[in-house]
Amino acid sequence: MSTTRADERLSQLSQTLWRQRAQVELLLYRLEVQQMVLASGRSRWIDQSARDVEDAIDDLRTEEILRAAHVAAVAPGYGLGPDATLSMLADAAGEPWGQILRDHQATFLSLIGSIESVSRDNKELLAKGLRDTQDFVAQIGDGPRLDGYAPNGGGTRSLARPTLVDWDV
Repeated sequence: MSTTRADERLSQLSQTLWRQRAQVELLLYRLEVQQMVLASGRSRWIDQSARDVEDAIDDLRTEEILRAAHVAAVAPGYGLGPDATLSMLADAAGEPWGQILRDHQATFLSLIGSIESVSRDNKELLAKGLRDTQDFVAQIGDGPRLDGYAPNGGGTRSLARPTLVDWDV
C-alpha cells in the first residue's frame, strides 16, 4: 500500500478513535450523573439516567463497528490481520502514527478504568436501594392485616401498624 494511502486510512482511523473517545467520555459522564441520582436517594430520575447510559452505550457500539472497519482496512497494509489491536498497529505503522495510536490506546485504558470503577459503585448503590426497598416491604408485611381471614374461616378486622411512606422510593 502506498504511504499516502496508508496515511489516509490511518487518519480516518484516528478520526474515528477521536469520536469514540468523546463517546466514551460521554458514557463516563452519564454514569457519574447516574451515580449522583442514585446517591441522592431520590428515584425520580433513575429511569432517565439508565436510558441515557444505554443510549451512550448504543452510540459507542455503532462507533466501534466503524473503528473495526477502519482497522480491517488498514491492518493488511502492515501485514496484520483485520482484527489487529491498536498496539499491533502502533508497532507496525511507525512514527508519527505509532505514537498517535498509543496515545489513543492509553486514553481508552484510563477511561475504561474510570468507567469500571463508577459502574461498580453504581451497582453497589442499586443493590443497597433494592435491599432498602425489600426491608421496607417486609416491615409493611409484618403488621396485622386489615380485613383478613382468621384460621377458622371467619373475618378479622384489625388495623395495621401505622407506616410512613416516602413515595419517592
